[in-house]
Amino acid sequence: MKLNFSYSDNRILRHNFPLLVSLITLLLISTLLVYFNFTQYQAKRVKITALNSELESYNKKKSLIDFKNNVVDTEFDLDTANLVLSQLIPPQEDYFSVLAALEIISAKTNFIITSYNIIVENSTAGKLAVLVEGEGDASTFLEFLKEYNFSGGRLITIDKIDYSQDAFKDTKININVYSGKTDSSRDNSGDVDLELMRTILAKVQIDIKEQVPVANDYPTKSNPF
Repeated sequence: MKLNFSYSDNRILRHNFPLLVSLITLLLISTLLVYFNFTQYQAKRVKITALNSELESYNKKKSLIDFKNNVVDTEFDLDTANLVLSQLIPPQEDYFSVLAALEIISAKTNFIITSYNIIVENSTAGKLAVLVEGEGDASTFLEFLKEYNFSGGRLITIDKIDYSQDAFKDTKININVYSGKTDSSRDNSGDVDLELMRTILAKVQIDIKEQVPVANDYPTKSNPF
């Protein structure tokens, strides 16, 4: 098919040709600008993500430095802490959080825990055996038993309970803390409570010898119920 252009058509085309070229040039420039800006946006987004990650790392380091300074300022006994925490916090399991949770429950229920005795010979890779000693009355002890079993997000079972028939003083509870978070576990991340750590460390003992049954002058029961 042959296209025929009249003189007027040719004249209009020649007259508008610069405008057409300008429009095509503007379209190309706009396309290049969009591509350039999109590339810049992607690069900046990657850089911002990297900077946020770096900032988070610096914040974690700052928190550790602040905690270290707090430890130094309060003259905390790091040697004792390292000795006990090496038993309470194996490489893959945070048992210390369990004792921290038990301390909170103790304060909440008024059943006062006086000591934790870690029984090394009864502990395994997946279980920490602890003898918990405390004192209170029947009401506070029952409240404590309602709260203990998922402390720190880990399953805890009781092997044996020894208590006075007349009062709940010198109550002994043999518990097993199992490794692995339960479904009811909570996020324990956050600032370290130095005072809580000091309280727990003051109560912790590590029994690395064979346990010898202790004769009590008062009758005992295996279960209060």
